[in-house]
Amino acid sequence: MTPNDTGEPEGRRPWERSPARSGPPHGGPGGPGDPRPAHGDSSWHTTRSVPSIVVVVLIVIWTVFAVQWKEKDCALVPTSYLLVITHGTPSVFEGCGDHAIDVTDD
Repeated sequence: MTPNDTGEPEGRRPWERSPARSGPPHGGPGGPGDPRPAHGDSSWHTTRSVPSIVVVVLIVIWTVFAVQWKEKDCALVPTSYLLVITHGTPSVFEGCGDHAIDVTDD
């Protein structure tokens, strides 16, 4: 092995070099502590959007439960959404109309 222009032997791996002579960092776009991958911002964007996806899924589930209350003659907005929070899903005896126990009179 012959020394290169940095004074280190050729063939040495970048992570084995001393930090004083290593040159630019090899840990990703912003340096060794940056969590973004070195191969582009598309993966970084994906990790940032995971909470958004979770929120959308929760809203969809909340809407499915609210529709169950709407089928029991409750107004969809805001009554059905509030009943999902306060009562969960409706039982066969619960509802907002005359045919069941009116849960809106609580």
